[in-house]
Amino acid sequence: HLLLLYVIFPVFIPAAFPMNGCAACQKCRCIRTSSAFISPRLFHRIEILPPGAHCRQTEIIVTKKDKATVCVTPDARWINKVIVKKREKRETGNQTFITPFR
Repeated sequence: HLLLLYVIFPVFIPAAFPMNGCAACQKCRCIRTSSAFISPRLFHRIEILPPGAHCRQTEIIVTKKDKATVCVTPDARWINKVIVKKREKRETGNQTFITPFR
């Protein structure tokens, strides 16, 4: 019986545990957030991560031209204005800047 368990048990393990990790193991990318103004001229990219299985709150991650990343508080008025302006530019086809992840 033990020999049978040694042969069958490894077959079922990959189905029980996904190779890319479990959803509960993934956490929020932003540990701390800042509401301090950052000039949009310094922006290289904005990532908007909606709430989901990985994190309960919306995360806004700004990557600056010097490759530094800053997590911005989603409630900050200035970032919401910047996002609206960038979306307007994107809709007119001038610029692809904001990368929403779903």
